[in-house]
Amino acid sequence: MLLVVAGLPFGANRADAANAPTPWTVSVSPSTELSDGARIRVTLKTDSAHPISSAKAQVCRPGVNYETSTSFVPSADFSIGGPNCPSVPISTSADLSVTDGNTYTNATRPMGETFTMLVGVGTVGWNDLAGQPRTLTCDAQSPCDLVVQVRGIGNDGILRWVPYVQRLEYRIDDPIAGCGGPAAGIVSSASSDRMSRLWIDLTLDQCHSPGAQTGAISSSSFAGEGSGLDMFSRSDVDIAYSGVGYDQAAGLGRGNQSDPLTPRASVNIPVAVNATVLAVGNGHPDVNGEKVPYSDVKLTLDEVTAMITGGPDQIGNVLPDIYARNPQLQATGMFNSASSIRVGAVPDAESTTWFMSGALDVLRPNQWKVPNNNSFGPDAGRDRGTVASFALADPSFQGVLNLYTGTSILDKTIKLLSTNEYGGVWTVTDLATARFLGLTVVQIQNASGAFVEPTQASMSAALEGMTPTADGRLLPNYSVTAASGGAEPYPLTFVEYAVAPLKPLVDSGCNARPTSQTNLVTWLTYLTNEGQQHLPDGLEPITPEMATAGATAIARLGTSPNTCVPVPLNPNAGGSSNAGGGDSSILTRGVIGGRSGAASKVVPAGSTVAVDAQLASVQAEMPEFVRRSASGNALALFGLVAVLALLTLSAMATSGRLSIDRFRRSGRSS
Repeated sequence: MLLVVAGLPFGANRADAANAPTPWTVSVSPSTELSDGARIRVTLKTDSAHPISSAKAQVCRPGVNYETSTSFVPSADFSIGGPNCPSVPISTSADLSVTDGNTYTNATRPMGETFTMLVGVGTVGWNDLAGQPRTLTCDAQSPCDLVVQVRGIGNDGILRWVPYVQRLEYRIDDPIAGCGGPAAGIVSSASSDRMSRLWIDLTLDQCHSPGAQTGAISSSSFAGEGSGLDMFSRSDVDIAYSGVGYDQAAGLGRGNQSDPLTPRASVNIPVAVNATVLAVGNGHPDVNGEKVPYSDVKLTLDEVTAMITGGPDQIGNVLPDIYARNPQLQATGMFNSASSIRVGAVPDAESTTWFMSGALDVLRPNQWKVPNNNSFGPDAGRDRGTVASFALADPSFQGVLNLYTGTSILDKTIKLLSTNEYGGVWTVTDLATARFLGLTVVQIQNASGAFVEPTQASMSAALEGMTPTADGRLLPNYSVTAASGGAEPYPLTFVEYAVAPLKPLVDSGCNARPTSQTNLVTWLTYLTNEGQQHLPDGLEPITPEMATAGATAIARLGTSPNTCVPVPLNPNAGGSSNAGGGDSSILTRGVIGGRSGAASKVVPAGSTVAVDAQLASVQAEMPEFVRRSASGNALALFGLVAVLALLTLSAMATSGRLSIDRFRRSGRSS
């Protein structure tokens, strides 16, 4: 018999698929604002009179009313590699299909049965079972359908497969394309990839606001916070985002011994409030056996210090207390032994590293030392101090921390753990990144001994006790305690700043960039005003006092004398010209964020095409390399090509594009 819903038979195409009424319920969360590799949860609930024997989910072509089936398998229109559902995952970060066989008893419980699936962004092609070529695209412009086939006993007492269809909507991860291309005189920036969500969300919102310019006003490179400030010092970008700025003690933006840099005359404009955190990923089994994130994790300052200074193999003496306070960790073990990251952090010079090590150095100076045993050789017992980079620290963190190159690596490391692999994957990161990745933020002790996690209240309380600097920044006060009757402060709260130049913007020939100068003011004014209403999860708005200070700083942009001598343009040289005061809208250096224009493609860290951003960053240095090697010959050119090839392979490897997992992972069952 042909089942009809809302007057249309199953199998008929329409804009939105219809779901048949069933005695059970299916819910999917989240279903909007999805990024590549996003984890969604499918929850099934029923009663004992209508048990569910199994369920199967996969992403398929939208607008199809999938048919029911009384066979042992779902209907043919749901077949992997059929006319609607691809034979390969949408991306390397996605599952092809997921089957859940734990439904018979679990779905009848009050909380139901939940299983998870990773969804992707991209386009795939395949030949269907009849040999016809098919394609499926899932992205911000092309929603897809998650089809959940549930095999259960309906109200008529018949066991059948019944499809449930949920539309999946994806976020735009390329704001340049989302804004219709680059604006004339686009301004460039560089930062840690923790700022990628802010840049994406606010660039898109700004370009679509009433009266905005045509195109994206801002481009960005996520080379790391220290590297971003170095780029700003060299005038390779117009803005650098940082939590420490040109703090002399941290040393960011000053290059290195072989290539020292002088800080660029600048102002610090507050754009958001963030926090350094210790976070834990992966999880533990719930009552249904489904892996869920840890919750309510509390660690003392002594325990946090022991974990970061000595690593997972040196915390045996504090484990009993940790387990007594956190029974979920005791049930799974503190660490996941299969993970390449047990206690991790990024290797780059970052505010998060500087603030975490600084807090432990101040609050636990006697414990913030290299463990005093033979495992650490001549470093045993040495003071750790406050460091900006775990990779370059002396004494070393080698054998203590697992350093990973970017958020995407951490994300994939956790997601590739199977559904029955438990135990924590720990990392030093920031609150916005932890929220984006779905990590559990650890409640740590503040100076008064209270267990605190970063919330709007605890971060606001920390702001009140911060230490102002001569250049207008606010720095964490690790010893801050609660005011009388006030909330307990989270001591690792910090402010994210846009570091912007006091001198007028110029191009590589020292010619003024008036359109870019206007865009710079427009963008930073938006960030400190309307943009505060659109901050991504994990970032809190700045205070009114900080907004006032930001407005004062913005008014100073471009007011210092331009000491750069313009280079006369050769009208016969070809290429674009800035004659007449215009700005080039094409980036001649091919970088994500350059001084004189816009990149053709901007990709946030953590996306499946993040390698393109890394390759662009590599290519950005090529003109400088050539300039310094101008006296070379063909051999030098050959060497340049070889260096680029090696950097390309390195970028592909660190981004996950060069991995054996790409060839062997085609799906998962749970």
